[in-house]
Amino acid sequence: MVEMLRELVDKGAEVDAEDGKGRTALTVALAFGQEAAARALLEAGAGVNAGTGRRPLHAAAEKGMVEMLIELAGKGVEVDAEDREGRTALTVALAFGQEGAARALLEAGAGVNAGTGQRPLHAAAMKGMEEMVRELVEKSTEVDAEDGEGRTALTVALAFGQEAVARALLEAGAGVNAGTGRRPLHMAAERGLVEMLSDSEQKVELVGSARARSEVRQWAEASGV
Repeated sequence: MVEMLRELVDKGAEVDAEDGKGRTALTVALAFGQEAAARALLEAGAGVNAGTGRRPLHAAAEKGMVEMLIELAGKGVEVDAEDREGRTALTVALAFGQEGAARALLEAGAGVNAGTGQRPLHAAAMKGMEEMVRELVEKSTEVDAEDGEGRTALTVALAFGQEAVARALLEAGAGVNAGTGRRPLHMAAERGLVEMLSDSEQKVELVGSARARSEVRQWAEASGV
């Protein structure tokens, strides 16, 4: 297959041509874990930042291809470029639980607060990556930053039942009332974790949907609060 790629390039194939999804051949090779093909394309001059859809870096991050990520970074890749969902490669790596890839990207200078969609901290919170969450917070992550749905990382952690991560975020100063979308209280009510928020030194505001208020009141009555 690698020889076929080289032959096509030799015959004048546009190495950075895009498919219907805005992906180059390099991105496709990485998306399918075809490292040899990816290297052949790089040797043929494939652009590490090419493509109007998914970027090569995001594909390598999803697959956890650490060595390839390091190589791409060394070739001038835009480490904080966003995909069509507003996610950076760091966010993608974390969303797929690829801790090694995430660390490689951080070493390459990936921004811990970058992205207009899902943020790195939100992705790590979703996957229950407590150690990574603590590390991101230490790197000056905006602990109450919102994702595209107005949720903070604390809300996301609670939504996915990641209790240890939620506690780590509370320890880091995450606001129990933060967020313009669904608030931590709503998620805690659905997951039966309201007591966690009530243990916080912060005052929990009983706001939001009627369902959330009802669930919290039921918890309070059952707990004798």
